[in-house]
Parts: sequence; C-alpha cells; structure tokens
Amino acid sequence: MRPRSRRARKPPGAYGMAVAGDQSVWFAEDQSDLMARVDPASGKVEEFKIPFDGFAYPRRMNVDGNGDLWVGLWNGGKLMKVDHKTKQMTIYSPPTPVSGAYSVVVDKKNNLVWVSLQQVDKIARFDPKTEEWVEFPLPEAESDPRRIEIDPTNPNRIYFAGNIPGRVGYVEVLPQ
Repeated sequence: MRPRSRRARKPPGAYGMAVAGDQSVWFAEDQSDLMARVDPASGKVEEFKIPFDGFAYPRRMNVDGNGDLWVGLWNGGKLMKVDHKTKQMTIYSPPTPVSGAYSVVVDKKNNLVWVSLQQVDKIARFDPKTEEWVEFPLPEAESDPRRIEIDPTNPNRIYFAGNIPGRVGYVEVLPQ
C-alpha cells in the first residue's frame, strides 16, 4: 500500500490506537476512512487507504503476538488485519453481515482475535490460522457491546460493556 500524503482538509478524526511490533503507533482516522502510522523516532505520519469498497469507518484496534494490528471496521462490518512489517491490510468477514465490528481484543496465548459486533449484539471469535469464526449472541437486545476485554485470569471469558444498557456482562466459552 502506498501512503497517502497529508494535505489540508477537514480533521480526519482519531479513534482507535495501538502500538505495533516495530513500536510504530497506528491510529484509525475514522472521519477520513484511513489508517495512519506514526514513526515515534522521526514523528513522520503516513496515511493508508483501507482496501474496502465504501466507507469502512475504522474503530478500535489491538495487537497480536506477532505485533500485527487488528481493527474493527464498524460501517463495513468487517475485521481487518494490518501486517506491521509490510503495511498490507487484509479484511475478514464475520458470518453475520452488517455487524458493526467495533472493539477488538487479542488472546495472545491462544492466538485468537475477539471482536464486538455492536449492531447485532454479538461477540465473535476469529482464529487467524484457520480463518474460522464463532459468534456468541448476547443475552438481550441493545446490549451495545462497544468495549470488550479478556479476563486476565481466564482467556475464555470476554467482558463487554455498552452505552445503552448501562451494564457489564461477559461471554465465557466452556470446555467441551
């Protein structure tokens, strides 16, 4: 991907942010539908077009054990991986379309990516090795899962919180 030049325009917005494996700082320019990378040594900022047909609206992101970034594309309803070495962006589609992929956390021990599907009240788990998805419906409508976190004592338990219900809950994957 070629970086886009910074030119005068309306503020691009800055939403999600994460530090990649090379210590560069990435953030989502949600109003411009771009990803941006800051080199902390030089302060140089590069912008990258998201390879999505339409307005993807990038939101929150996180980093996996390899230092690569995972980003929720809210309007696109997709999950995007950014290879921190090559800047290559790959988009993955959860089983439920128009899902409102929002918040992303990574279970670095098991190499699994979790994403909140805010528009459809689900939490999804993605296995990058097999590209398999599992979606977990939340217990009530308008659960509004905007923020998710992995329980540090149990990577099979994912906490969620939302603005609408004013509650916190969790999804736990039990052993079979």
